[in-house]
Amino acid sequence: MDINRLLESYQSRVEERSPKLEQFFSGTRPFIVVQRPQTNELWRDCNSVDYVVENNLKAMGRILDFDFTDELPYMEPWVGVGVYANAFGCEYLWRAGEAPATHYKYMTLEEVENIEYPDYRQSPIMRMVIDIIDEMNEKTGGNIPISLTDTQSPFDTATLIVDASNFMIGCYETPEIACRFLNQITDLIIEFSDVQLKHIGNMAAKPGHIMASCANGRGISLSDDNLSFCAAEFNEQFALPFNQRIGEKFGGVAIHSCGNWAHTMPSLRKFDQVFMLDCALSSDCDPQPCLPGQVRDAVKGSGIIMKARVGNNPEKTISMLEQIADPGVQLIVEIGYSEEKAEQNYLAVNNKLEELYGM
Repeated sequence: MDINRLLESYQSRVEERSPKLEQFFSGTRPFIVVQRPQTNELWRDCNSVDYVVENNLKAMGRILDFDFTDELPYMEPWVGVGVYANAFGCEYLWRAGEAPATHYKYMTLEEVENIEYPDYRQSPIMRMVIDIIDEMNEKTGGNIPISLTDTQSPFDTATLIVDASNFMIGCYETPEIACRFLNQITDLIIEFSDVQLKHIGNMAAKPGHIMASCANGRGISLSDDNLSFCAAEFNEQFALPFNQRIGEKFGGVAIHSCGNWAHTMPSLRKFDQVFMLDCALSSDCDPQPCLPGQVRDAVKGSGIIMKARVGNNPEKTISMLEQIADPGVQLIVEIGYSEEKAEQNYLAVNNKLEELYGM
């Protein structure tokens, strides 16, 4: 990997794309279009610091050479979803060619009622995240943005530590224990995110994981997949308040959930730190996608940016755009990657959105 060429290419893309991104994030542009070349290796084997760093650099070069997107790329110290669970003693199962799995340690909520607050320095996975960040900075001279690791929400993390079904039953039976434990996890996320940011320095890509991000961005990205299958009222009590706390610390929160979580999206208006959401609108992206009209209505006029993954079926994509584009909705449209039709698909989506927004 030619680091000097990588840095030159990145700076060139900054000069080219920053004006549009600044307009979008300042609210004066209604949409941007994101298309990402395949970087599957980033989400598979990640069992060594060197492997993660080298794969990030290779992916960065490939993305920087790609013309048909509006975003700026960034590196990410991704080592699976159980980073915070590992601090509470949960073991990682490393698998060749695949992302690691996390084994929950406790069967019932009562077992964590008096659990000790962990020292992040005793977690092998957290130490690995910091080592990756330091190595990324050393390789690039601190001149390429780095995001935080994939931060699972307090609620998601709780169900990686405690058997998920029993944890949710415990939320109903002993909500005070559940909330105390969720607050512990929240405290750890805030503490370790601060540690990561100190190691990253001035080039922290925000909000981070899977979101359109930049070094002068804001907030933090949270993955909160349990939102999709829990009732909105349950999420308002056991998920969103703890995300709100994290957002208050880091200048806002961008929330991702897999599946259809449109039923909970109206609840986001009650939590003023939420400024972006990510969802799938196509079965190409998720077997249970959200309905476009429901997501539009949930965020319309709220100031919450909708990041919508729409796949790469041109006819379906145009239909979705017609359903979600609205003067009260600011959009990040992520289209599926097609090597043969990358330019054609990007232009089709961009031109359609310009037409819908009267640009």
